[in-house]
Amino acid sequence: MVDAMAKDGAARLRLRPVGAADRKKLPEYGPLGTGCPAIERAVAALYKGQNEESFWALMNAINYALELDTRVLVPLEAASDQPDGAAPWAEHPVPAEKAKDLQPWTLRTQKGRCYLPVFTSVKMAEADKGTANRPMAERLLASAMQMALDSDNIDGVVIDPWTSSATLDCSLLNGLLHASHDTDEPGEAELRAGNHAMAEERWDDAMHYYQLSAEEGCAEGLAMMGEMLYEGRGCRKSPAQARKFWKKAADAGDVAAWVALGDDAMVQGKGAGAALRAYRKAQKLCASTPDIAYMPQVCLRVAQYETQYISRKKALAQLAEAKQGFLVRKEEGDQTAQSWLDETETVIRQLLERE
Repeated sequence: MVDAMAKDGAARLRLRPVGAADRKKLPEYGPLGTGCPAIERAVAALYKGQNEESFWALMNAINYALELDTRVLVPLEAASDQPDGAAPWAEHPVPAEKAKDLQPWTLRTQKGRCYLPVFTSVKMAEADKGTANRPMAERLLASAMQMALDSDNIDGVVIDPWTSSATLDCSLLNGLLHASHDTDEPGEAELRAGNHAMAEERWDDAMHYYQLSAEEGCAEGLAMMGEMLYEGRGCRKSPAQARKFWKKAADAGDVAAWVALGDDAMVQGKGAGAALRAYRKAQKLCASTPDIAYMPQVCLRVAQYETQYISRKKALAQLAEAKQGFLVRKEEGDQTAQSWLDETETVIRQLLERE
């Protein structure tokens, strides 16, 4: 965490805010709309817990944010050409092409360490007058982190310094950006081979590798066996057998299996209540371990079956996060992403039409 920090960086360039563009009714995922809920929740939990578990939950949240191509607001070492309080820079950041070569504004601790502040939302950026009227650039979180790593004068990044903040030194940044996320757990290698075969529509090979993964006790391998059996890919279609594998995977803590069981409850006519119980279990499981492989589905289903009846605003934020996740997965070649994206868009339209 950052203790008392002195504001650093002389203002040289003067910039004017870009005019407001029409915003879609759906809040966009990112600092100009939803913020980054996963990081914000994890930082709040870290302050509350102050333990190793909450620290790793924050690392998982940042990894997830990186997977989502999350963007943040980065203050610039440039002066506003507007009277104090008249330039809503956080809401209308400097376009990326203009900000490319501009120096970032930094914070310095009492011990002389220098940090790059990044903000997950407009609200966080405007929480202190030091940045409320300062020009901002909207950058990928990964780019901002790499900027700090590449600088000889910056010791790390501080997320949302004016509120509950998290400070990441360069060793943490390097690990988050460049460490391999593959594991050597039993069945993981077979699971990756199955996913590769699945992407190439080699169903028999995919089924073979998923079976090997499941036999090694890999929960995700069990879940994928359920999906193959449910769809009849590489095997005879058997929803009954699929449910057995999903239940084994769910009992082993697989989030996607709980989502699948919830969806299947609806197909079987068990009702929204039975489905929601499964989705809530998925949501609880992934609270400290969000991942792009399953978190978008959880956001979609919870918004669809629960949140929209409690808070329309929160439901739209969850749907925006789900949409972002499915868009990234589609770009990465996930063949299931388009159908999930279509369903998300349908729920969004229905919710907006209720206005």
